[in-house]
Amino acid sequence: MIKNTQAFILSYSQYKSSSIIASFLTSNSILQAICYKAKKDSKAFGSDLESISKLNINLYEKSTSQLSILKESNIIKNYSILEKSIYSSLAVFYIREVLLYCAKDFDDRYFILMEKILDALENLEEQDNDDKNKKIYINILMRAFEIKTLHIAGISPHLDKCIMCENNDTHFYSILEGGLICSKCKHLIKDAFEITEDDKNLMRIIKHTSLISIANNKELKLLYNNSINNVKNILNKSLFNHINRNIKSLQVLEEILFT
Repeated sequence: MIKNTQAFILSYSQYKSSSIIASFLTSNSILQAICYKAKKDSKAFGSDLESISKLNINLYEKSTSQLSILKESNIIKNYSILEKSIYSSLAVFYIREVLLYCAKDFDDRYFILMEKILDALENLEEQDNDDKNKKIYINILMRAFEIKTLHIAGISPHLDKCIMCENNDTHFYSILEGGLICSKCKHLIKDAFEITEDDKNLMRIIKHTSLISIANNKELKLLYNNSINNVKNILNKSLFNHINRNIKSLQVLEEILFT
């Protein structure tokens, strides 16, 4: 059976001498397919799969559990400006790896999130930003992407009241419990650690702000220096807690963004 769908490439690896196996994010699942001759013939999908693009793909799906076969692919939108930026291209590697492990529960919001984060990075690259400012906002965008990924997974950080007793006076956070903790409940939680008002405000803003609007939010830049490390730590550990694995591309991205 031939299936036509829109997709984003998440990963690919060599298969035999001239082909590859690719993982595609579609509107309701992650699909794996063999792409025959993709390494041997540049016209056989090669440029499509190596670019940062939204694709239209035709897959031949077998009735058994065997891999699908990619029959045809066409680029709907190419994000070429991201490929020219070391910061954005590394961010895309990270985004792809996160979704490769998170977007397995047949929720179309992951596909929408992928498109929105690419649009937001493209918008940021098109603005007249110096490298320092660009790195700041890409860093914030990655945190926003993480918190929205956790939201789709149903484990978005609780940032209003103590997750245990609903007390408003919260100065601690628990990764295991997934939210704010008050002083009274802190003694009941093994991993509770101190969190500042700026940390909470940064997470609240990125949680409720659209990705395309992040780069225009000046308040986020004011909170950045004091809170980005704590917020990054919270969201990275929350993702690890969800997928039980480290994201390999994160270290390289952080080395670039924090230097």
